[in-house]
Amino acid sequence: MAVRIDHDSLQVDKHLMHETLEAYVDGKIHPLLRKRVWPRIVVRGHYARSAPNVNISSTEKREKRFNWHRPTAFIVNHLILEIRCFPGRDYVQHYALLIAYYLRLNSIKATASVVEYTLPSSKACMDILLQSNLQFMGAVDTIILGYVDHLANEYHTWETGTDLPNQLFAWKYIQLADGSVVAFVGSMMSLWGDIIGDVVRTIRTKHKISNVLYLGKAGSLRSQDEPNKVLVTGESSRVDGKLLSWESPLTKTLSTMEIPDLYQGTHVTVPSPLVETEDWLTRNQKRANWVDCEVGYLAEACQENNIQFGYLHFISDNVAQKHMYSLATERQDAVISARMDIWDKVRQVLSTHLGIEDLGASIQRDLCKI
Repeated sequence: MAVRIDHDSLQVDKHLMHETLEAYVDGKIHPLLRKRVWPRIVVRGHYARSAPNVNISSTEKREKRFNWHRPTAFIVNHLILEIRCFPGRDYVQHYALLIAYYLRLNSIKATASVVEYTLPSSKACMDILLQSNLQFMGAVDTIILGYVDHLANEYHTWETGTDLPNQLFAWKYIQLADGSVVAFVGSMMSLWGDIIGDVVRTIRTKHKISNVLYLGKAGSLRSQDEPNKVLVTGESSRVDGKLLSWESPLTKTLSTMEIPDLYQGTHVTVPSPLVETEDWLTRNQKRANWVDCEVGYLAEACQENNIQFGYLHFISDNVAQKHMYSLATERQDAVISARMDIWDKVRQVLSTHLGIEDLGASIQRDLCKI
């Protein structure tokens, strides 16, 4: 069933991104949306980049090793533009919200341009992953997800399990002293929201993985946390109105280390940062410390399959207090430089946790671009 977004009712001045909201939204909009006002814009879950008449965005960040495939566009007719996202319920909703905010920020009324989205079925979300090259991954005990291109040893090569080109996933293996195998897993598309939980479920159909580690970024609901300087972790997340709790395999490791500006707290999972308004903050600030779109879904998938789960995130933005840096400034040189220091800390934690001397050579400056 299609859901329509009334973008006329969006309160731009109440969003926690404040004056950076427009820059955040503008950088993610498909070019065809800028060319004209489309009377109807439909967002749905569909991934087929080589299909006839598919318009791939010219603004994709192809310099990145992973996470650069973006939603495509298909002109249905002169009235309707269809935006096709990789099948994930949160990803479809997120991109529909991006478009709605784009129209609102550019004073395009709902009477002139309607935005609606159709959520993909659970089966559609899983089928594309089950049919992907994840089926060719070898036996593995621990998988590491997130910004793996910053962390995996450069002396290992990325594998796809097949000679066929244009695969969705790639991985690097490390064998530990106890014989267990760790795989750093990267993807060409964004593992947004519930997609990342389905990736764990997909790998679990082939291998009895015992641990999942997620290394990424989060927004802070605590005014004192400065972006790009703070690391956070935890053992609980609020997702879909319920609180999930677990025992993180990282907790013991972190207790043996002295890491400055590392904090533990409660997390809240959202489908999109675009839902983070002043009202949202009022509801969540007293019951959560930081926010992202994936942790809760990973915790769910791991609990379903008796897998240990832990995350370590850096704070990328602060929704409780205005700071110089935010989600809209991630490609600035000062942010890239600050994140090099953060990634050194993450590598230190991960090396200690896995019991290996080093994860590889120092991080290259251009790899830190998000």
